[in-house]
Amino acid sequence: MSEGHELVVREDSDSDSESASLAVNGQGRSPDAYEAKYMHGEGMVLYRDKSRAPWPLHAVFAAISAVTIGSAFAGPGAWVGAAITLPLVALMWLLFSILRVTVSQGQVNVQYGLFGPKIPIASISSAEAVEYDWKQWGGWGIRVNTKGEWIYNMPGDRGRAVRIAWQDRKGKSKVTYVGSLESEDLARRIAEARALAGGTQPAALEPGDD
Repeated sequence: MSEGHELVVREDSDSDSESASLAVNGQGRSPDAYEAKYMHGEGMVLYRDKSRAPWPLHAVFAAISAVTIGSAFAGPGAWVGAAITLPLVALMWLLFSILRVTVSQGQVNVQYGLFGPKIPIASISSAEAVEYDWKQWGGWGIRVNTKGEWIYNMPGDRGRAVRIAWQDRKGKSKVTYVGSLESEDLARRIAEARALAGGTQPAALEPGDD
């Protein structure tokens, strides 16, 4: 890692069950290329979490891709629709295959594919492990409810998440949920980051910004 030191890292692996696909392993791994470039954190890195989509989700995207490719041979001009649809399916597959979380002295960085907030530690008023019902959010992925609260979750997290209450650069209250099988550990690492003495913290960026 190019900045600071890394204390705890976790990586979730693929498995035959959704829950096992989010099981913790890979202790001590180095950040991958994406994390090293875009999620190096601010100061010392306390925690990394990497959740991979369970195999049923990959199967769905693979099936859609196969159908799209097959439709290209349905008749004259059919390849045009397939040529438009297939790249979009591939992009969605890429974006929603991995949920990453990095906790450092300066920020909590959440990335679902290419999207997610950078939450300054100094702006956080609370971070607690909670349970949630995915049905109330309308599924998984990146969701927002009627209260304007956002959730970043992956199938197989057993309804566990960390609820982060914070303020953006304009002083507006925000709430972000981050799905994680290790929600208590994640909440504890955020608490440790808040307890550490820090200098000037960066302003929050909009989802997808770096």
